[in-house]
Amino acid sequence: MKLITRLIGSSGSCVVAEKILEADSTIVKCPFDLVITQALAKKKVIEILGGSVNEGTSEWRERQWIATYITFHGIIGPQDPGLDASDKLLHREYLDTLPTSASLRTPLHFTPSELELFKGTNIYGATLDRDREWKTEWNQCRDEISRFDKNLGERFTWEHYLTAATYLSSRAFPSSLLSPTPTLVHSDSTQPILIPGVDALNHERGQPVSWSVTIPDAKHQDSQKPTISLTIHRPTAEGEELFNNYGPKPNSELILGYGFSIPNNPDDTIVLKIGGMEGSEAKKWEIGRKAQGADAFWTDQLSQFTGQGQPPTYEDILDASGMLSEMLEDKIGRLPSAEVQNVHELRPDVVTMFHHYLEGQNDILSSLLDFLKARTQDGINMAREEGIDIVLEESDSMSE
Repeated sequence: MKLITRLIGSSGSCVVAEKILEADSTIVKCPFDLVITQALAKKKVIEILGGSVNEGTSEWRERQWIATYITFHGIIGPQDPGLDASDKLLHREYLDTLPTSASLRTPLHFTPSELELFKGTNIYGATLDRDREWKTEWNQCRDEISRFDKNLGERFTWEHYLTAATYLSSRAFPSSLLSPTPTLVHSDSTQPILIPGVDALNHERGQPVSWSVTIPDAKHQDSQKPTISLTIHRPTAEGEELFNNYGPKPNSELILGYGFSIPNNPDDTIVLKIGGMEGSEAKKWEIGRKAQGADAFWTDQLSQFTGQGQPPTYEDILDASGMLSEMLEDKIGRLPSAEVQNVHELRPDVVTMFHHYLEGQNDILSSLLDFLKARTQDGINMAREEGIDIVLEESDSMSE
């Protein structure tokens, strides 16, 4: 019985219930042999490119294999009878359901004016880094494909690779989902996979869902296939959208990898890269709303001002809090303004993502500044206990 329908509109697609669904309803299943893995992609690409791995492809990453496999669906067709790829490109129907390049909204699909909105934020630098990384990968793939077939290499464009790589960044699950005890936890041993059908559901934070894997016993291996299923644990009304839960993710990750954002996202974070004292390596710190993670950040930074094994003095505390506060105020000052210029030239959904992201960054930095104000007051109180009266100047970032 059909339980769900996929709706496609100008603002994207969604999956809705065709009838009332009780809690704990399994809404979608996918056989393992339809999952796009690196192993499958690599096998099919190698078969199309002559049947062997050469030196150039031996160092390809999983994204290159999967993106190349996806791209081949769009550029190999009846005009290429010599490639004999019809039985090797197995996912045309699935890929036909995915959004076009024009409807993707990750930052690599922004216009220059839209990307300029984010200048001064971590997303801006991360986008430039990703652009360089993916273009390097694309050039490596195109060079190897051109060695095999020059005409095919010319059709292997940046737009094709970008679209395929974006499908992977926005729709991939970790390969750990295919284990007997499926989990969304990433590790060094997991690889990205695409699960047709399951990836059609949009994200809703906190949506209670669970995954299950069914492996047929020895008696049924010939007639049944291993499958992965998604079950939702809330009842759903007829016509209501069905959601998956991608897990807690900050807007920076949602925008960069998925192309959407959440207003007032409680999982928002900001990554601070702090250079240590001379000779020490810079560290990265991820701070959340309400200064979550600030205690460990402060303990580490304060240790840079104290003698080895020595407890901090009030001077150490004031020096550390003053230095960090100046750094944060500088970072706040470099954030873009919320007032968007030439808004008519920008797509509304990109502007919305910008405002969601900027609100989170400002809120986190403000909460961290408040945390440091409290540490400054700790230093002042310690000095007073030692009979020293500390008076901060008006221009100081902190006041008594």
